[in-house]
Amino acid sequence: MSALVETPLFGLLLTLGSYRLGQWLYGRSNSFPLLHPFLLAMIPVAAILLWLDIPYERYRQQTLVLEFLLGPATVALAWPLYRQLHTIRRVWQPVLITTLAGAGLASGISLALAAWLDAPALVLGSVAPKSITTPIALEVIPFTGGDAPLTAGLVAITGILGALLGPPVFRLMGITDDRVRGFTLGLIGHGIGTARAFEYSERAGAFASLALGLTGAVTAALLPWLWPAISGWLQL
Repeated sequence: MSALVETPLFGLLLTLGSYRLGQWLYGRSNSFPLLHPFLLAMIPVAAILLWLDIPYERYRQQTLVLEFLLGPATVALAWPLYRQLHTIRRVWQPVLITTLAGAGLASGISLALAAWLDAPALVLGSVAPKSITTPIALEVIPFTGGDAPLTAGLVAITGILGALLGPPVFRLMGITDDRVRGFTLGLIGHGIGTARAFEYSERAGAFASLALGLTGAVTAALLPWLWPAISGWLQL
């Protein structure tokens, strides 16, 4: 057993097995939001790492291949996007306006709240890109002075909350258009929100993929350029 724990195979089996268990429970619960597989999978992983006294850094090294595959997985979302291209072309103007406004608010509100709570510079730099998908966020933090593990955790929490809170808000506001639901989930919940959007329909998933990509691109292009002014305003 100890020999297996030291190999990359252990981290991969633990991660994939926990996620598969989460998927099974999620399906058995009729897609109950609080039993989302991403949320459930963390529990056995954290419990076993603590039980076997495995440092997080070792576990991360064992699962680097999964981290690498986040990039190709994000790119693969272009396929459903291509299939809905005829629909997207008709609404490109509201899509562009919503992306700019949503990306700015997602980062700005989080930074303002963190600054109001007197968060240190390291936390502020980690919070700034928390609303974009992990591969892009990890490329942005060298410009903002953030911490990679903290940013990855914040990205995951943001995605989970977006996937959990988005559907109840849609029901409360009577939103049934899959384009709106999908784009909103992709913008506020990046990869996890996009996975949730595909549960509505392929159209919702395509618009979520579009929001994920555009929000990431806009944030990655503008945040490093704007960060000197933002950090000066925050007096970092």
